[in-house]
Amino acid sequence: MKPVNIYSLLQAKGSLNEENFDSYLKHHGISIKNAELEDLGVLINAARVLGSSVRDFDKFHVGYKIPQIGKEFDLLRFGKNSIVNIELKNNCQIENIKAQLVRNSYYLGFIGRKVLAFTFVSTSGELYFLKEDGQLEKKNLTHLLEVVAKQATDEKETPDSLFNPSDYLVSPLNSTAKFLAGQYFLTHQQEESKSKILDKITSANAAKFISITGSAGTGKTLLTFDVARHLMAGGKKALIIHCGQLNAGHHKLTKNGWSIFSIKNYKPIDFSLFDVAIIDEAQRIFQEQLDDIVARVELAKSACIFSYDKVQTLSSSEARRDIAGKIDLIASITRHKLSEKIRTNKEIATFIKMLFNNKKFAQAQSGGNIQISYFSSNEDAKAYLEGLDDAEWEVLRFTPSQYNNEHHETYFDVSSKTSHEVIGQEFEGVAIAMDKFFVYDDKGDLSYRGGAYYAPTQMLFQNITRARKRLNLVIIDNQEILKRCLAILN
Repeated sequence: MKPVNIYSLLQAKGSLNEENFDSYLKHHGISIKNAELEDLGVLINAARVLGSSVRDFDKFHVGYKIPQIGKEFDLLRFGKNSIVNIELKNNCQIENIKAQLVRNSYYLGFIGRKVLAFTFVSTSGELYFLKEDGQLEKKNLTHLLEVVAKQATDEKETPDSLFNPSDYLVSPLNSTAKFLAGQYFLTHQQEESKSKILDKITSANAAKFISITGSAGTGKTLLTFDVARHLMAGGKKALIIHCGQLNAGHHKLTKNGWSIFSIKNYKPIDFSLFDVAIIDEAQRIFQEQLDDIVARVELAKSACIFSYDKVQTLSSSEARRDIAGKIDLIASITRHKLSEKIRTNKEIATFIKMLFNNKKFAQAQSGGNIQISYFSSNEDAKAYLEGLDDAEWEVLRFTPSQYNNEHHETYFDVSSKTSHEVIGQEFEGVAIAMDKFFVYDDKGDLSYRGGAYYAPTQMLFQNITRARKRLNLVIIDNQEILKRCLAILN
């Protein structure tokens, strides 16, 4: 998206034919409705009366959307030390104006500059400003003109580079305090799914089944836990069954009154005591567990939410069970699929796609978020991983067999978290290793020729998709993998 002069935009609307005006909008990356242009015209006309000039409304981004999030702003002007946001309303309730500006300030606040958020109501000519204490204050238009006049801008700056989409996905399991305090917002897609899910749950007194699916980084866990939090705030009881090992985040939530159990301990639970049962990471359960849970929910006439990603299995037996397919066959189940990737850094997402198949090609960004190291020695690789700064990197290892010694145990420290321990979690920086047994098959798919109880390629995918911002890949005695990684990045 390119910045535009608002005077120019309005004069283009008033004087160009439809074809040329559409081309003008396309050139600037602007999508705007006629009603919004009319409201914008009222603002500019009022500013003219006060003596504003063409330069006062220069370098504005109209209808800007944060990449991957889809959060939209009517008008934004990015300054070196501040960001001016102006929302346009024909008519609006004060409570709604405040809620929108608070939300806008939350999203813009991650840039680290002062946010000056306004709403202009065209029918009344009133201007509202969000103060630092979160309260609204009426301002005259002269104040807005003074704010814009004082703002210094940098024409070389591109807004997309200022936002990190992963900042907006609060993890209930890794940012538990923020989650419990409600210091987060859902994306538009998540909000839509949440509304429909709550309507379904609170409908007629009968068993209700709902699925929430999506690939890594789409926000399944946040949406699922937010639904539970909303229901609990309304006096309902929510049960969460996690299909894996409980982690520190689960235990923190439990201490705050949440009912969370591991799938291995669910048998004694009386489902009739809960309004909704949430089965998190449901792709990992056994067929008999699925059948039992469905039967209990039907008997209790309650609701059940299955949250899962069918790709995130850790063994060939889990994949063969195809629990995702079985869930999809439940009679009257309502399906919700999240498609907007939030957490995953685009550079990392493209890298993963091409790493797991050497015949795939995509335009990879080079933002310096991926670090590659090569060692010919397992001992030196292990020493390198052990020496990484704990504050910067979470070293993730493959889950070892309980019965046999496996090759990957020679270069991983036993204190590192395993693939099974990090299910549903996310970390700013993730360090992983790939040894000499990783190869590409005839179809170009990544495979593993060494012996292991759990599937290393699936564990690698689980571990690598835990990274929010940075990835540190350690390659051990494998020139084929090194060559592919360097080709992707170079």
